[in-house]
Amino acid sequence: MPNFLLVDDHSVVRAGIKLIITQHFVDTKVWEAENEKQAVDILRTSAIDVILMDLNMPDSDPIRLIYYITTNHPKTSIIVLTMNDENVYAKRFFKLGIKGFLHKSSDNKEILKAIEQALANRVYMSEGLKQVLAESFFSGASENPFDTLSDREFQVAKELLSGKSIADISASLSINSSTVSTYKGKVFEKLKISNNNLVELMSLARQHRII
Repeated sequence: MPNFLLVDDHSVVRAGIKLIITQHFVDTKVWEAENEKQAVDILRTSAIDVILMDLNMPDSDPIRLIYYITTNHPKTSIIVLTMNDENVYAKRFFKLGIKGFLHKSSDNKEILKAIEQALANRVYMSEGLKQVLAESFFSGASENPFDTLSDREFQVAKELLSGKSIADISASLSINSSTVSTYKGKVFEKLKISNNNLVELMSLARQHRII
């Protein structure tokens, strides 16, 4: 039977997903982690087939965690299960190599369908997301300016939106302050925001449902 890892800082959420999995996959093993460090520790000692993970956890960087998994455990499939809007975030994370992106409001049937697809090394997308991506593809352009940011620039933008200082971001992403400042400049340049205006950044983020 497949082995699973649930990465979410809410124990109630983990308990609910674990119940769905164990009722469907008999005698399966389900590990639990509440942050990035715990997830990495488990992955170093246990063979995991599918990871279901949130994007918003304390002391955790989802992009860094996904990079770690896809680089060091390429046979492990990742499904993002989050409150974040799939129409806003899914495209970026599929590019990183995840197998599915689900909203936490998804019903049990959809969650299990995504898991089955991941176990078969296939990608799962909701019908709504397929439509959004198809429209984006045929239009030849993205309506979301945040899609123009690199992964690291997007990380820095998210940290800025959470109210963190340059020093805080430096510590969180393990890069020096001058590098953070460089990425910050690129963020404002690409988003066409003048004078490093954080209020304008917040407004643009709300407009495109980044926050």
